[in-house]
Amino acid sequence: MAEFEKATRPEPEEEPGRYSVLLDEQWCIGPKLHGGYLLAVMARAARETAVAGRPEHTCPQAVTGTFLRAPEPGPATLGVTVLRTGRGASQLRVHLDQGGPCVEAACVLGPPAVPSADDHEPAPPELTPRDRCPRSPSTTDDGRGSLPLMDVVDTRLDPRTTGFLRGEPSGEGRISGWAELATGEAWTTEGLLVSLDVLPPATFDMGLAGWSPTMSLSAHVVAAPAPGPLRVTQWVEHAGVDRMHETCRVWDPAGRLVGHAHQLAAIRR
Repeated sequence: MAEFEKATRPEPEEEPGRYSVLLDEQWCIGPKLHGGYLLAVMARAARETAVAGRPEHTCPQAVTGTFLRAPEPGPATLGVTVLRTGRGASQLRVHLDQGGPCVEAACVLGPPAVPSADDHEPAPPELTPRDRCPRSPSTTDDGRGSLPLMDVVDTRLDPRTTGFLRGEPSGEGRISGWAELATGEAWTTEGLLVSLDVLPPATFDMGLAGWSPTMSLSAHVVAAPAPGPLRVTQWVEHAGVDRMHETCRVWDPAGRLVGHAHQLAAIRR
């Protein structure tokens, strides 16, 4: 079992801002490494660099990744450039290379948010209780292939949003469920980047079951989550011939919105 902390850990090299990392094969969807996992790896490298100048800047408040080429599980390198260090936020650029550029990310790091009575946010959705939602398997017979990520992230889809598994998509383009690290580790702010991309493409609920590789993913962390399973809901904003725009929101067990994301993905029909 690949623990999240170990699977995302960057190792500093002699040159400042340079890191090596071993990309773990368990964090894959099919043969490709999960996009949220790659952003988490890059956010950790950004944090390692940022805290040298601003020790309180530990939360990846915004991470926007552009996916150029899918890296393979195995060794890779990370380069971090500090763009600006301010009192309230540090802005950095991170690139992940493996025989050439694979992912570029812009990161904004700052102090973790403190819950306030002035917070305004959408309420969490009502979901089927987690113990009545079947755990998503890591192997499938419906054409999606192997899903190793499901062995490390205990993902449970709400049966009310999985008609597509029975050949009965609702047409709404919305999927919801629960997500928890299988090791029992508490979700970190970097871990939220995984949860914001963990559900199947919401186009499945529109009867479009093809592969949907991420082209751009912009994830925003609102606050550190309370321990326990996260509520996740994801929906299609727009689907075209070969592109879709998708939004995801995540709430913690305390009912707080702790993250949201928007992505542009290809549609492979």
